[in-house]
Amino acid sequence: MAETMRAYFFGTSFGETVEGSPVGLAGFAIPDLGVISRSRATGGIYECQYEALLSLLNFIETNKKYLKEFEFEVMTDSALIVYQISHKKFISRDLAPLYNHAIEYKKRVLFRVNWVPRDENVAITGLVDVPPMKTDVELKFQFDTNSSFKIDQPLFDSRNPLT
Repeated sequence: MAETMRAYFFGTSFGETVEGSPVGLAGFAIPDLGVISRSRATGGIYECQYEALLSLLNFIETNKKYLKEFEFEVMTDSALIVYQISHKKFISRDLAPLYNHAIEYKKRVLFRVNWVPRDENVAITGLVDVPPMKTDVELKFQFDTNSSFKIDQPLFDSRNPLT
C-alpha cells in the first residue's frame, strides 16, 4: 500500500480582464516537500481552480521518479471541484475539458480530492506553513503550465450531466 502525502491547491479570479479574458491566480503546495507554486491563470474562479489542480497533477507526474511510492490526498477549499471529481456529476460544458483532463490523470497519478476549510488550505495561507524544500530530492520545476489542456477522447458528455 502506498504512503499518503497531502498536497493543496487553490484558484481564484480577480474579477479583472486582460485583453478581454478574465485573469486570476492558481497555486499549489506540497508541504512535506517544501514546495509551493503560484502562477497567473486565465478564466473564472472554477477555471482557475481546475488549472491549479492540473498544474499540481502535472508537477506530480513530472516528478514521478521521486513520488511514485505516494498516493496523494489533494486538498482544496473548492467544494465544487471536490464534488465533480469525486462524484462525476454536474460538470458544465465550460468545465468539461478541464474536468476530463483531471480524470485522465487518474490513470497515471494516485490521488483523491478532499475538501479543507479555506483558512486551512496551505496553498493559500502562505509560505510560513510550508517548511524549506528537502535538499535530498532534485524535483523538476519546469513543466507545462499551458492553460489550454486538451484531451483526444472526451470522457464526459456535457449533454448528459449525470454520466
